[in-house]
Amino acid sequence: ISGTGTISLTYALAKTFAGGGVSLSSVTVDQGGAGNLTISGSNSLKNITNSYSATGATTITFTSGTTTTLTNFTAAGTSGKILTIGATSTSAATLSKSSGTVSVDYVSISYSTATGGASWNAGANSTNGGNNSGWIFSSASTSTSNFLMFF
Repeated sequence: ISGTGTISLTYALAKTFAGGGVSLSSVTVDQGGAGNLTISGSNSLKNITNSYSATGATTITFTSGTTTTLTNFTAAGTSGKILTIGATSTSAATLSKSSGTVSVDYVSISYSTATGGASWNAGANSTNGGNNSGWIFSSASTSTSNFLMFF
């Protein structure tokens, strides 16, 4: 496979993207349907999106023990339509992005290792489902203080 594009998986029931270890560094995989999307194998992708978040809550599951290398990761939920990110069993799957910042919100994450040099921010409206590493679940805080100087 060569070129750029988006693979939209819009089926309303469970579906699998079985990449089998391919490098599709210019291709986006989109969770575009109601059913759970499983991404199997250690693959390299341009992006993972979730266009179904406008319609309802959904899930993206990665095969435990695999690494998905990404240029970007923009899949997120919306208020009342949480995106669940997890692994196929009780061992983590790894998401890797070499640099920059991943900022998502309205996600529930479990059994996920975020790595590769990027900062992985889960957002203030997200839930740590446990067994994660590399994800930042606290929202950015601002601090104000008073400073008094007397002469």
